[in-house]
Amino acid sequence: MSAGRVQRLRLVMLAAVLVPILAHADRGMRLRVEVALLAHETHQAVRGPVSARLLARIHSDLGVLGFEARSYCARAGCDVGPIKARIRVARKALRRKAMPAVWSEMRALRRRFPVDLRGILPLRPRGHRWREGRFLYTHLCATCHAAAGPGSPVPDLFTLAHQEKPADLIVEILAGVRGTRAVGYANPLSGRQVAGLADYLTAPTGMPATSRGSGEAAAGH
Repeated sequence: MSAGRVQRLRLVMLAAVLVPILAHADRGMRLRVEVALLAHETHQAVRGPVSARLLARIHSDLGVLGFEARSYCARAGCDVGPIKARIRVARKALRRKAMPAVWSEMRALRRRFPVDLRGILPLRPRGHRWREGRFLYTHLCATCHAAAGPGSPVPDLFTLAHQEKPADLIVEILAGVRGTRAVGYANPLSGRQVAGLADYLTAPTGMPATSRGSGEAAAGH
């Protein structure tokens, strides 16, 4: 057998091992992001007035969480029962609008499935990462998010960035780009790219692409 063929066989065997591992890792990340997102949303509901939109979002995200939990446990070989039990309790509490009870269940899941944001936090709204984030926002986000306004289901990312804590902002971005929140627009950015995007959004000089010169926006500078 030639050396080239041996090398190709090794690559095929390596891919056969790595693909399920990477798929499992991504599913685990999506589960952790969804748990963190729900913990954040239910905390918002506990702290302030609860809008019908927020309740609907929490209801929808609990459904997504159930799907992610089943998918994750099917790959990891874990028992999905305890997770489903907490989701059921949260759903019943949500129907009663007992938001502290919903939050309690999500906090318990967050302790079990914490999202790892190392390599993304702390934010550094300057330098190369900031410039990369500006390019990503201009080319991937601005078309929808810069046009967001009252009543729009798409949030204005700059407003969101200055209202949220950095960790919560990162979770919101991850939920969108990894398909947890916006499945049709799933675009799994790397951790570095997510960090750059958050750097740009939180920078004091950050401005929506529509507010800048057309030449600058087109060039991504």
